Amino acid sequence: HFEDMVPGHRLDGERHTIDRDELVAFARVWDPLPFHVDERAGVAAFGSLTAPGLYMLAVKQRLIHRLPRQAVIASLGYDEVRFHRPLRPGDTVFLRTEWVERRPSGSRPDRGVVTLRFSLINQADEVVLSHLDTILVRRREAAG
Repeated sequence: HFEDMVPGHRLDGERHTIDRDELVAFARVWDPLPFHVDERAGVAAFGSLTAPGLYMLAVKQRLIHRLPRQAVIASLGYDEVRFHRPLRPGDTVFLRTEWVERRPSGSRPDRGVVTLRFSLINQADEVVLSHLDTILVRRREAAG
C-alpha cells in the first residue's frame, strides 16, 4: 500500500538466469539484429550474443510479477529508461526496487502516486537496465 512505500527503502528480488534459446527466439521475432540472433555476429560485435532492450524490459517485467503488488492499480509511465550494459546468455540477474518519492493523489483520497526506480542487476553487481516508473497505488485509508 501507499503507506508502506517509503522513499529511500529498497527491495531486492529473486535471481533469474538468462536462457540463450529464449533470448534468441524473442530476438528473432521482435528485434532480429545479427548480434541478437547469430552467435558469430554477436561475438564479432560484442564478444557474445546480447539481448535486445525489449527483452531486457520483458525480463524486468517477469521479475516484477514475482513481487507482492496487491495495492498497485496502474503504471502511469516510464522515465529515464537506460540500457547501461549488455545482457548476455547465462547472465544471472535480479531486480532492485527503490522507492524514490510519493504523494497522495490530488483527486482520489483512496489513492497515492509513487515513483520507483527499477534496476536489473547482473551477477557482477552491475546495473544493466534502469528506469523510473510512476505508479498509482491504493491507500489503506482515505486521506482525511
